[in-house]
Amino acid sequence: MSAIGWAAFFLCAIAVAFHYMTVRDVTFVVYAIPGLALLIAIPMALNWMSRKSFREASIEHSGSTRHYRIKQIDLAMTGSAVKISGTVRKVTFKWLNRPHFQVEDTTAQIRVIMFTSPSEDIQAGDEVEVLGLVMKNLFNRRMPIISAISIHKID
Repeated sequence: MSAIGWAAFFLCAIAVAFHYMTVRDVTFVVYAIPGLALLIAIPMALNWMSRKSFREASIEHSGSTRHYRIKQIDLAMTGSAVKISGTVRKVTFKWLNRPHFQVEDTTAQIRVIMFTSPSEDIQAGDEVEVLGLVMKNLFNRRMPIISAISIHKID
């Protein structure tokens, strides 16, 4: 669950506790506690389903996808499945469960975006293999990015 999800849960839990302390209405608690449980259960269920579909897509594409050097990837490949290997130089947006990785090999570097949290804890300096689709970068339309289906550490 993302940091924003946890913050929303704790804010609502504090509000529920404060409201109960002021009115002492047990009926309110009967409805509020399941509501708080849903604030945790729904995002976790969505994250599980997202990981499951990404895992299935990874299995489907892993055998038929060609390995590329990062310098070979360009905008003409938009929509194509690619596999790259490299070193993670920077990790951002991890707190949103939508991590962005700056991956570099000996030829170039590229931004890799995941729309769910990866199955492993990927940090800067880790050697990784990425399977994903080439997309246009939203902020720099001349540079491709990779929308990752899977990313895992290489031992």
